[in-house]
Amino acid sequence: HKFRKKGLMDFDFKATAWYQTIRNEARDFKYQLLKFFLLASISVFSGMILYGLLAEKPGQTALYALSAALSAVSLILLGRFRKIRPIVYLILGVSLLGIEYSLLVGSPSRFYLVLCVLFPIMALLLRGTFKGSLWYAGALATVCAAWVLQFAGLTLPWARPLRFADFATALSASFVVYILTFWAERRHERMVDRLTDILVFDDATGLPNKDVLVHSISGEHSYLFAIIKIENFSDLVALFGYEFSETISQFASQKLRKYEARFGYRTYQLKYNEYGLLIETPTVRTVVESAQILSEIVKSLEIESLPWESDRIRLVFRVGGCVVRPGEGGNPLSRADVALKKAERGHSAITIYEDDNTEKKSAYDYVIKFTELITNRENDSFKAVFQPVFKNNGTDIAWYEALLRIRRQDGTYESIYPYLNVAKSTGFYQYLTDFIIRKSAEAICEFDVDVSVNISIHDIVRPEFIQQVDEAYEMIKEKRGRIIFEILESDELVEL
Repeated sequence: HKFRKKGLMDFDFKATAWYQTIRNEARDFKYQLLKFFLLASISVFSGMILYGLLAEKPGQTALYALSAALSAVSLILLGRFRKIRPIVYLILGVSLLGIEYSLLVGSPSRFYLVLCVLFPIMALLLRGTFKGSLWYAGALATVCAAWVLQFAGLTLPWARPLRFADFATALSASFVVYILTFWAERRHERMVDRLTDILVFDDATGLPNKDVLVHSISGEHSYLFAIIKIENFSDLVALFGYEFSETISQFASQKLRKYEARFGYRTYQLKYNEYGLLIETPTVRTVVESAQILSEIVKSLEIESLPWESDRIRLVFRVGGCVVRPGEGGNPLSRADVALKKAERGHSAITIYEDDNTEKKSAYDYVIKFTELITNRENDSFKAVFQPVFKNNGTDIAWYEALLRIRRQDGTYESIYPYLNVAKSTGFYQYLTDFIIRKSAEAICEFDVDVSVNISIHDIVRPEFIQQVDEAYEMIKEKRGRIIFEILESDELVEL
């Protein structure tokens, strides 16, 4: 009911891990409660059977024996099949019949215990506050009907009449127990309700999260799915402070919601600066059609800017999308994320995923290279080699160029060059520079020759690099050989 009110008509929440956890916990609680109730019932009825035998009351003894047998069978069925709902209906239904029987046929004194203590608690704990209240109302109706029948004289001759004082006392006690149990169970339901909000909706924006998105895509329909990213989010947070991040997220989510009806999409919160847009389409869209739809959405979003003090700030959006066909396997989030990464590398605003393996191969190659970098550092298997640089006469060596080699998984060594982009993007690059400077200094100490080392702007602006240079100088200052720094050309260096 909550999800329908919030427009999540296609959300298959029963397939989520959190729902299964809550459901299993609730089922286990009911199972333990039923098991305890049935064991207690067997114990009580066994005592009543013994009392009936000693008091020589065969009629009541047979009734208690039947009740004990019914409880025992229910307990066996519960343990064997763990079918909770039928046992719940059986216990509550038999309890109502027992109440009516105790009033119209037998002594009503045992009815007080069931009505005042047991039935309201069992009904609310096993069926919840709404359905449990209906069962309790049924119990009250049963009691009132029995009292009316007794008052009209329509009971068996040997039945003990229920006095009005007893009737009023029983109802009052049961109502007090009902109120207390209802309050406790309602509080539990509100806690579950709040937990559901935390698990399903983003706290800052109120948007449904990734879990909702994944379980809202039906295999019978076609969709256009896109990840829309605020590209300048990190720059704005660095400029205006961390507190500004929530303001950006709330502004972006409001604008995305604003255009939901116009473009027919549903918005989901994926990350702090990424949103998912899901559009159900009557037919499968082409790449061109999909790009056009997303372009219109982005243009609408870029019209409005974020007010901040006396200024207005425009958000920059980048989009990666994919077409989801009926019955198509695979996770659309992964495909849209691949398209988004391709858009970032190609400096384009919108990219639609096309079914090729280029991006997957690139991502896989990135992971393998990073793994090999980590493995070489852990095993200390990097190697420095020194290539002679000749003078223009072709015979004399001017100096040696230090080159870094990395050990691959098959045991062979390869140039570090193909790994440099991965090293720079993962913060590993500085380790490579420090390693080659240290090895160059060791080579100078051993052979007393000049050695050149390649460095970049990333090294020059790093304070730890200067410290590494000082340490290398302390090692070679008594030698004639020196380290030659060869500064690599780059766009950043030229601009600086």
